[in-house]
Amino acid sequence: MQKITILALHLDFGGIEKYISLLCKMFEKDFDIEIISTYKFREIPAFNFDNNIKIKYLITDNLENVSIKKLLKNKKFIKILKEILRRSKIKRLAKTSNIKVIQSLASDYVITTRTFHNSLVNKYLKNSNIIKIATEHNYHNNDRKYIKKFIKSVTNFDYVVHCTQELYDFYKDKIKNAKNILIPNPVYIEGNNISSLNNKNILAVGRISPEKGFFDLVDVMEIVNSLDKDIYLTICGDGYQISDLKSYIESKKLDKNIIVTGFLGGKDLENKYLNASTFVMTSITEAFGLVILEAMHYGLPCISFSSASGARYLLKDSTGILIDNRNKDKMARTIIDLLNDKNSLLYYQNKSLNKVKEFDLEHIYKKWKDLIFDKVN
Repeated sequence: MQKITILALHLDFGGIEKYISLLCKMFEKDFDIEIISTYKFREIPAFNFDNNIKIKYLITDNLENVSIKKLLKNKKFIKILKEILRRSKIKRLAKTSNIKVIQSLASDYVITTRTFHNSLVNKYLKNSNIIKIATEHNYHNNDRKYIKKFIKSVTNFDYVVHCTQELYDFYKDKIKNAKNILIPNPVYIEGNNISSLNNKNILAVGRISPEKGFFDLVDVMEIVNSLDKDIYLTICGDGYQISDLKSYIESKKLDKNIIVTGFLGGKDLENKYLNASTFVMTSITEAFGLVILEAMHYGLPCISFSSASGARYLLKDSTGILIDNRNKDKMARTIIDLLNDKNSLLYYQNKSLNKVKEFDLEHIYKKWKDLIFDKVN
């Protein structure tokens, strides 16, 4: 059986980490799989992995989250210096420990998910017979520095897998040595339960961090509730901004109509999908958006700002509703109109259920086999 090594930064909550778990789900029957994770932030991974998947952590100690911003606010200058030195030490250790592991790899394939690992594999496996596959999950936002760094990081790779047509089209003529391939991210959820669309509930799911735009979503809900007080929003996710987000909701006097649950998984999250009648994404940037596919699986009509590349890809051709220019007022009125029109809800539910079939685990695995594994063998 051939062996695949997947290099991960960590196995905590996150879109890339969910993607890694789905890769393993696709490959586990046909390959021996190991994951090498730079950091261990939690005792068990946030997402499920089969017991046959070998997981190795490189750094397990001294990983507590210390906020320099709070230390600065409290004028703890000596502690700030110590924290900077601690982070610098961990960063150096992360690089040296990864180099050591990469140089000793004995696999048939290595798959990377971040530019950090791309650069190390690119340099230290340059003359290796291991098939090197980079997967790109970040939308570049026309950041020239990032674009240049990413292209440079894959010069010695065999394949670069792009998760959207937009990313593929952007890089296909810029990356010369590696073969550029379009393979979307898969979705896998057990069961076929779908929402009845009977509640005027909105759902949003994601990490509570700036790029997800949840504060803008609160502003949208302020407009929504000024026109319809019977509409409710649930935000499922965790992150360092969660306390600030809850405070912002309270400042708007919206705490009766907006609930922030923290991280949910399994049946708890499924129940939130099933009790919602529409899914909303307000991300400023989003390369793919697995949560949209999850929402589609449960038959939810989807609305998103078009600023998110992933949403543009998944909701094109009127599969869902895209709001241009991050127009909060238009999004609010679109939400109200949709939730008060059962025929429209059913129309977009059907669109979602048909679209999500394209991203079925077996369908996406066939692309990996046809475009990479069968070509190599």
